[in-house]
Amino acid sequence: MFLKSKFILLLATLALFYSCNENEPHNDPYDLLVALPTAPVKVANTSGTWLVYEMHIKVSSLQKVEIFNNNNLQLSYTDFITRDDFHLASIWLQFPPQGWTDDVLAHQFYYKDSTGTAKQHTFNLKLAEQFPDPITIAFPVPEGIWLAEAAASPTSYHTRAIFPYPEPVFDPTQQGYLIGNNPQRYAIDYAKLVDGLPYQNDGSQLEDWYCYNLPILASQGGKVIFTENNIPDNLTPGELDYTINASNITGNVVYIEHDDGSIGTYCHLIPNTILVEVGDLVTTGQELGRLGNSGNSFAPHLHMHLLTNPEGKQILEYVDGLFFESLPYKFAQFTKLGHLPPGYLDQPPLTPFTPTTNQVYTDVLPSESDVIEF
Repeated sequence: MFLKSKFILLLATLALFYSCNENEPHNDPYDLLVALPTAPVKVANTSGTWLVYEMHIKVSSLQKVEIFNNNNLQLSYTDFITRDDFHLASIWLQFPPQGWTDDVLAHQFYYKDSTGTAKQHTFNLKLAEQFPDPITIAFPVPEGIWLAEAAASPTSYHTRAIFPYPEPVFDPTQQGYLIGNNPQRYAIDYAKLVDGLPYQNDGSQLEDWYCYNLPILASQGGKVIFTENNIPDNLTPGELDYTINASNITGNVVYIEHDDGSIGTYCHLIPNTILVEVGDLVTTGQELGRLGNSGNSFAPHLHMHLLTNPEGKQILEYVDGLFFESLPYKFAQFTKLGHLPPGYLDQPPLTPFTPTTNQVYTDVLPSESDVIEF
């Protein structure tokens, strides 16, 4: 009812795919093509350590892919997002404590060609000798107990969301097609809990929600490069007051470019509460605006993620912020109090959360639907 609808909307945008562009290669050596939007990264959350990457696959009919290292099966994957002959695979592999014995992951694709003939194709992915350590950021909301809705995990709707290009782009280096970007693969939707619930009364008013109108804080210092401050809040939790499209989907936002070139993104703020302007230099912990319910938001929350920008692209218009790739990060410390079922906020009336653990974590991310305190 509330946050889950964001994922449904983003999947629906896959219908924007058109036929391939004029750069489509002729006389392909294979009838299955694979491309990665970014190199694999190493991500640690409260569930373990993972190798994470996404594959964009063009083939008529795709059944599964089996991933091997040194002939040892690591994963059999069938959970593709498919539109026509394009398929998206969001891969999360458990990272072995001592690393893999071979520096290549062999992907065995099982598929049917355009004539219906069953075939196999092997795609080899060479692993980096060393993976970059994710940057450490501060929490973008005040201290307290928070639900980390849709935090980084294999099944999170953020992990599997995509903003598709108007048409797929052929990458001659990889000899495959890229079909869009996912800027929010490691995003978290923050909703505050008090006495185990995200709201008082029946939650039917924005002011019932404990997180509504709380300050949003810069998770890392840097330069403000884009803001939007005029998109209305949706006034009734569980409902949208206007049509959602690429001009308003993240609601009122602030983008901050950090010294390393990464970009912090803060979404769904209350209109006319943003306190910073393009060109301002901000410090870690500085207030940016107030937590709201604007854009594609079915209940008050902060959606926050990091972007990678190796090409130094600029955000000149609102839609430009949707076409970056995501960047993993970590927090110095927080306490996990337990977790709630994914989609907890979508099924009122809500059962109050009761802590089941009190475990301190350092230098990791929360997992999907963790309840954390910091």
